[in-house]
Amino acid sequence: MSDPLFPLLLILRYMHILGAIALMGGTIFMRFALAPVVAGMEPMAKADFHEKVRRRWAKYVALAAALLLVSGLINLILAGRYQFESVLGMGKGYHMVVGIKFLLSLPIFFIASMLTGRGQAAKRFQANARTWMNVNLALALTMVLIGGVLKFVKREPKPAEPPRATATALKPAAPAGSSSNSVLPRMHA
Repeated sequence: MSDPLFPLLLILRYMHILGAIALMGGTIFMRFALAPVVAGMEPMAKADFHEKVRRRWAKYVALAAALLLVSGLINLILAGRYQFESVLGMGKGYHMVVGIKFLLSLPIFFIASMLTGRGQAAKRFQANARTWMNVNLALALTMVLIGGVLKFVKREPKPAEPPRATATALKPAAPAGSSSNSVLPRMHA
């Protein structure tokens, strides 16, 4: 724990894990526990129940997505401090795999927001909710598996770069009595 950023890294890790638990866990619950029960309800009761759940759950979807995006982007920026071993034999593939993981997050957030949305497009999505929950779970599981692999990629802090010399430090000093580098005019006696 000699990393001075350890407290920040720990907070980011918790944000990422909690966001993933909420988004994926909520989808698992809705797909395998809630959807089968709601399917057997009368249409009016189903619509009323769906609206109540949607209204409450939408807030948590937005919060989970925000936690994941913020922590993921900051972690990606901080990853620039390290040199990574090859990922699955892909040379310097760590950042490429992280990029794939990030790209997979976008449809997950989109589908989750459509399943909790209010607009007409959201209602069309919600008409096929089971299918979209299955797609979302498959994408989320893929992301979790990728994240598991990335966690075990060996990383070393990048060596500290020596301070760069400035142009003025490398410029030879002007000979004594020379006025070429002087800002003030020379006084003649």
